[in-house]
Amino acid sequence: MGNTEYDIVVVGAGTSGANAAYQFARRGRRVLIIERRPAVAAGAQWRNGVLDRHFIRAGLEAPSGDERGTAGNTVHLRARDPLVGPTLRNAPTVSADMSQLGDRLRTLALEAGAELIDNVQGFDVDVDGATGRIRALSLTEAGTHPKRTVGASLFVDASGRRGALRRHSPDLARWCPPVSSNELCSASDAHHEVRDRAGAERFLDRHGALPGEAVTLVGISGGFSTCALTVAADLSHVGILIGCLASHDYGPLPRLATELSEREPWIGAAMSSGSGTIPLRRPYARITAAGIALVGDSACQVFPAHGSGIGIGLVAGTMLADGLIDVDDLGNPHRLWARYQTPFQRELGGELLAFDMLRRLSTALGETGVDALIRSGVIDEHRARTSLDQRWAPPPVADAVRTAGRLARQPRLASVMVPALARAQLLHAHGASYPDRLDLDALARWERRTERLLGSLPQ
Repeated sequence: MGNTEYDIVVVGAGTSGANAAYQFARRGRRVLIIERRPAVAAGAQWRNGVLDRHFIRAGLEAPSGDERGTAGNTVHLRARDPLVGPTLRNAPTVSADMSQLGDRLRTLALEAGAELIDNVQGFDVDVDGATGRIRALSLTEAGTHPKRTVGASLFVDASGRRGALRRHSPDLARWCPPVSSNELCSASDAHHEVRDRAGAERFLDRHGALPGEAVTLVGISGGFSTCALTVAADLSHVGILIGCLASHDYGPLPRLATELSEREPWIGAAMSSGSGTIPLRRPYARITAAGIALVGDSACQVFPAHGSGIGIGLVAGTMLADGLIDVDDLGNPHRLWARYQTPFQRELGGELLAFDMLRRLSTALGETGVDALIRSGVIDEHRARTSLDQRWAPPPVADAVRTAGRLARQPRLASVMVPALARAQLLHAHGASYPDRLDLDALARWERRTERLLGSLPQ
């Protein structure tokens, strides 16, 4: 088969890739999406907490109908004591079915004129030796199809954390190191039958919760770990979301699920489940190069405090398409930097840096330290809400004074918390200083300051 030329080739048909394809296609660009799995199985296949405001920012309708969960929006945050911890009424997150969301976005992309090839078993990458720019992909498809070659002005890597296309760009190798196991979250979402309704009611009573409300247990296996249980309003089933670091020091995830079932025998057989591994680190400092842009997990565009990446990946795809709306050479590295990379880092990078500091803090504190935070009241409703809403917001003055008093009574906790919160505030401001044009020396200085501010925390 000969060479087929497109404006955009998107690698990955999950939510971030499908939205990027849709946003470019509806702006009149010729778009091809390629996916290694059947299209219906692309991306996450479980329920995830999302924010309506991210959909609004991305120019999309928020989930509704069957795509949107029916659980209430009250969250009880607990550690070791089932009655100690903040309760959030009208929490900003809603549960959405990622499989249905992916289907909706792919349908939008196809209706806007994008093409899709799924079951792609692999591809060879044609890289210009002089410029490092990706020029074309030679696709190997399932079955007996001969290889087809597709060229494009811009290739968008939305293939996930391993970066199937990213790793072929020589200009990104320095800036996009592999994610370590301590920066990965193993997560599973499952829905189980309730085999003993009286047992489910006792669990809810124990945590001061009602049916339909989420009980989120933190510090269950290391500082960065959580288990959220939402018993349906009619007590017929329970949704269970578990997450912990992928490092061998914690988990493993199946063990945590088994231990939960042993502690809570009212939980019955699984009705549905999904799992995945999510990058937790801050976004890569460089997410574009000649002929390539990264969106979603490939760029580590994930909220690091609790591993939610769906909304940020959607926003990134729309920002990319918006930024290049009047550009002839879509793969021009200067345009990609100034129109997508800098706006993304300046709008969202500071918040993600600040919360990456808090993610590191929770890991350093461990289970005992996280429990002490909850008991002390330092993690109050304001801080819990800003985390769920994925917004960095200093507490009101009265709350800050109360926090200072609580920390004064916990000197060991204060010795870790105070410098971490100070660094987080500096990191939040640091995001706005991201270089506004393609200048690798300036970017290196910016990244060195980022690493100094993140630093290390006492254990």
